[in-house]
Amino acid sequence: MTDTSDLLEQRAIRAQAAVWVTDLHGPERSAALEADLRRWLAEDPRHTEAFELATDAWQRSGNLPVYLPEEPRLSTPLSSLWRSRKPRRRVGFIGAGAAALALLLAGAFYWLKDPALATGYAEQKTVDLTDGTQVTLNANSRLLVNYTDGVRQVTLTQGEALFSVTKHESRPFVVVVGSRKVIALGTSFEVRREDTAEPAFTVTLIEGRVAIEPLSAPNILPVEPGNAITLLSPGQRLRFATNAPDAVDSPAIDKVTAWQHGQLIFEDTSIRDAANEFNRYGKRRLIVDANVPSSIRVGGVFCIGDPDSFARAMANAYQLRILESTNGIKLTAP
Repeated sequence: MTDTSDLLEQRAIRAQAAVWVTDLHGPERSAALEADLRRWLAEDPRHTEAFELATDAWQRSGNLPVYLPEEPRLSTPLSSLWRSRKPRRRVGFIGAGAAALALLLAGAFYWLKDPALATGYAEQKTVDLTDGTQVTLNANSRLLVNYTDGVRQVTLTQGEALFSVTKHESRPFVVVVGSRKVIALGTSFEVRREDTAEPAFTVTLIEGRVAIEPLSAPNILPVEPGNAITLLSPGQRLRFATNAPDAVDSPAIDKVTAWQHGQLIFEDTSIRDAANEFNRYGKRRLIVDANVPSSIRVGGVFCIGDPDSFARAMANAYQLRILESTNGIKLTAP
């Protein structure tokens, strides 16, 4: 049975790791500081274990900031920082609780690995960034975060994300997607990268105002549209494709954001496009055979994680056959 002194020591290790996190996210982070951290991790297996446990906690949580808040830095060298802090400060860290410290460590561990947010198949995640902006990632998505003093920039490299941006007049929020960027100050909008051979994406504005501009344009939200600059009004969506002109329409917002509620809403959608949409959410592929007529259109509300029900509905409605395998479901004509 672990005695009181062992328990306090373990809590102290977690608190000490939290101090490392603070310094790693401070303005004086350096290669030397990171080397000191690696030495600390090597000193005691419990140090490494604390980081591993924190990583698991982060993966289960999905609600940590990308970057942790900075703490006023002392002039004391990092290697002796823990020993020099007053007992009252140590007690404060310990009193924060093992679970909270584990989550703090988890965020630091993830930040060291990759300043990115990512989801896998059938996974969605909501994260609050350090400025209060909330990001909800759809399944199979990846977002790189690069905040600076002048601009809050993120890059959507894959998938789909909904942004609820905290207003900041002097620090614009920029989403880079392919060869374009979306600029906002404080608003709510969704960006989606299409899974196609040629770059394609959509931007749907829910409320507020955004501009879609070339990457070379300044990070300023313009008042009027201009050359290669599109301003959207609430409810509008911009469609961008490499080999087609930009197109603006006004879709039903509940249809666009239905994925947040675990639903897919189709309205006059081709059967192949509907199948591809299901394939964003699961490793078990839904395949429409080449002999299935392209004229078949789909309408209705379906559960994201249930391609089997969709396949059965299509088979019953259009006299198709279902061929199942370990890795997928195929719809084929008789």
